[in-house]
Amino acid sequence: MNLKESNDWDNIAKILADNNEDVSNQGYFGLNFEDRKLFNTLRSIRLDCDYDYAYQVKDKVLERLYHKMFDVNNSPATKNNRNPFLILFTVAASVAVLLGLSTLYLFNTREKAKDIASVVFSSPNAVSTVMLPDSSVVTLNAGSDLTYTTDYDELSRSVSLNGEACFDVRSCAEKAFIVSTGELVIKAIGTVFNICAYPDDKEIIISLISGLVQFENKENGQIYPLNPRQSLIFDKKTSEITIENFTDPDFTIGWIDGKILFRKKPFQDICRILEKKFNCYIEVRNEAANQKIFTGKFVDDETLSEIFEVIQINIPFKYKITNNHITIY
Repeated sequence: MNLKESNDWDNIAKILADNNEDVSNQGYFGLNFEDRKLFNTLRSIRLDCDYDYAYQVKDKVLERLYHKMFDVNNSPATKNNRNPFLILFTVAASVAVLLGLSTLYLFNTREKAKDIASVVFSSPNAVSTVMLPDSSVVTLNAGSDLTYTTDYDELSRSVSLNGEACFDVRSCAEKAFIVSTGELVIKAIGTVFNICAYPDDKEIIISLISGLVQFENKENGQIYPLNPRQSLIFDKKTSEITIENFTDPDFTIGWIDGKILFRKKPFQDICRILEKKFNCYIEVRNEAANQKIFTGKFVDDETLSEIFEVIQINIPFKYKITNNHITIY
């Protein structure tokens, strides 16, 4: 390479290194016609390319350029056999194809990742509130998880529940709000309803406070609509479904305000409720107590000992508290 060619290439490099797009006063017109075309091609690559990806493939591009400029025997190609502008244009086209494929690959990869990405809210030891991207509000009971994907509210509004939650759903006729619990699918438009679906419970209970919802049994595809002040009880063992009316919503969503209410519940089921409320483990060794059915209301932040004292009125039992382990005998 002679001195003039070296200076011209240095000049091109300096112009390209400057972010100023006005090249009229930077020696651009000092280049010959062929070098101006080379400069314009290089500048287009610089302006259009994805820098991060270009940096990753630069070695491959340089290798391709090398093979374009030299023959298979690695001897310098003659000027008659190689046009520098055509060489650079070919390489530029290769870069464009590579970048295009890279953009398509990254787009598809991101879309796939977007489809499988999940957002999980956990409420291990207390009641907590979550606002979804569509402004619907979910209140999670202790020991509950709520999961949804990152494309929530784009084409659909779907969530998965493990535990208990009260849903205050923003109305959107175009996109139903869907909750999956494993055994059941719950669909709503704009409504307030409660779902109790802890894995260790024998039943899944869905209670509608206001609005209109429908429930689909995954096993047989049958759909059950609910009206306000109705509860649907799904027996996990038998898959039997019953619908009952209720008058006092506190028995359904009183837990949100720290209330403990139960109607005709076996003692063992009450202990599960107390475990979640007080973050403890209750071991029942008194079989007579397990056979009893109770109805009760505790709405004044009673302690666990105070609740046990009330229940003991109906059936005598003793209990021992060791840290967060309670033994009933």
